[in-house]
Amino acid sequence: MNNSNILLVDDEQEIREIVGIYIEKEGYNFFEAKNASEAFEQVEKINPHLIILDVYLPDLDGIELCRRIRNMTNAPIFFLSCKDSEIDKVTGLSVGADDYIGKPFSMHELIARIKAHLRRHQYLVQPIPIEKDIQILRSTSITLNIEKYECYFQNNLIWLTSKEFQLLHFFMRHPQQVFSAEHLLEKVWGYDSVADIKTVIVHVGKLRKKLGADSKESTIIMTIRGAGYKFNEEVQQI
Repeated sequence: MNNSNILLVDDEQEIREIVGIYIEKEGYNFFEAKNASEAFEQVEKINPHLIILDVYLPDLDGIELCRRIRNMTNAPIFFLSCKDSEIDKVTGLSVGADDYIGKPFSMHELIARIKAHLRRHQYLVQPIPIEKDIQILRSTSITLNIEKYECYFQNNLIWLTSKEFQLLHFFMRHPQQVFSAEHLLEKVWGYDSVADIKTVIVHVGKLRKKLGADSKESTIIMTIRGAGYKFNEEVQQI
């Protein structure tokens, strides 16, 4: 997906220039914004396939910007910030971000994560021939339409972010199987980093809430103590 539009929102010109060089070197279309106002304009104008946000911006907090942008697009969103504590990661992920990378960061790691997220996102949004793959996954309470990118819980359409959709898709393709957070990180996010296990935990929690459970006692996505998570409904593949 080398025609992908990637938007970086950061008030530091040096960061924008360096990241832009590496992104364009990979063959992607690079766009930039130095504040939230420009970011809104760019999102509407270019319909980015992936967005990288700095937490600190001069005109609007990056957390709030992410919350608003998430209502405009389902594209993967990264946070890029020197504020790298666990609570900040949780806050960022809870408002709809898909990943969080702390400054200073490795350009190799950033590009690897960009590729992984674009690959996963493109897999789910592109039409899949019926004879080659499954279009609908249906359990007792959930219907996941892969082709239309829709999720119904108890016959009601619910909105999922791209990563929540991918996570649920993975669970429903492997019902009744237990997966560790490390395994989910590798298979759904596309990379293996124990330091980012919190990313999985937060997304599982968000997904559970949208599926009607506010605690670890979810009967749909169960926590298996000491082992990981399990999708606990039988799934029909259509």
